[in-house]
Amino acid sequence: MKHLRLFFAFCFGCFGFSALAQDSTGLKGEPYHESPTDTKKATYLLKDWYSGSIRMSDNQFYDGIQLRYDLNRDEIEYRKDSTLFRISKGVKEFTIPSGIDLYIFRSGFPSVEGLTSNSFYRIMYDGKTKLLKRYKSQIQQEKAAATRTMEPDAKLYIYKDDTVTPVKLSDPNSFLKLLSDERNKMQYVIKEEGLEFGGDDDLAKLLEEYDSYKAGRGGN
Repeated sequence: MKHLRLFFAFCFGCFGFSALAQDSTGLKGEPYHESPTDTKKATYLLKDWYSGSIRMSDNQFYDGIQLRYDLNRDEIEYRKDSTLFRISKGVKEFTIPSGIDLYIFRSGFPSVEGLTSNSFYRIMYDGKTKLLKRYKSQIQQEKAAATRTMEPDAKLYIYKDDTVTPVKLSDPNSFLKLLSDERNKMQYVIKEEGLEFGGDDDLAKLLEEYDSYKAGRGGN
């Protein structure tokens, strides 16, 4: 009888722990705890937690979720009460408003440089042509129009015609060749707007002008 009581006590304890680890957000994430033996240590885009939103691949939308983005694993971590959860697949988009900047990340783009359709990119410009960014290290200082000197290891990509192409602010030809069908117009915009490509916002402005000009000509 004593052994039986111990058995039921053990089962009750296990059930209690399981109940505490339940995810009541509806996201169905997996409970997470980083192990000292993990070869990939978590590196978060921002060190603090922020209340953001998640959109799943089935278009289910969840708001008011306490989020962090782990750059090393390319995964979202969220918390409910004192329990941490991870979502390893099925996320289409998530947003993190930090109070200084709005971070919108999206997956579903074609593969490039070892990245897959499951990889997340920050959306820097979201037109027909898109400017995407991948981070490698935590943001130490936030600024709404971040310059390349503040994020020296971040990489930029342009999504155009169902293709993702890496580009560099320091090499204007890397992105001007993608806009070669309107190269003269783009050169005019660069001069007229005084674009020096010291930051992402200059390239975003150029792509916005490109999309606007193409739309005005009926996409031709």
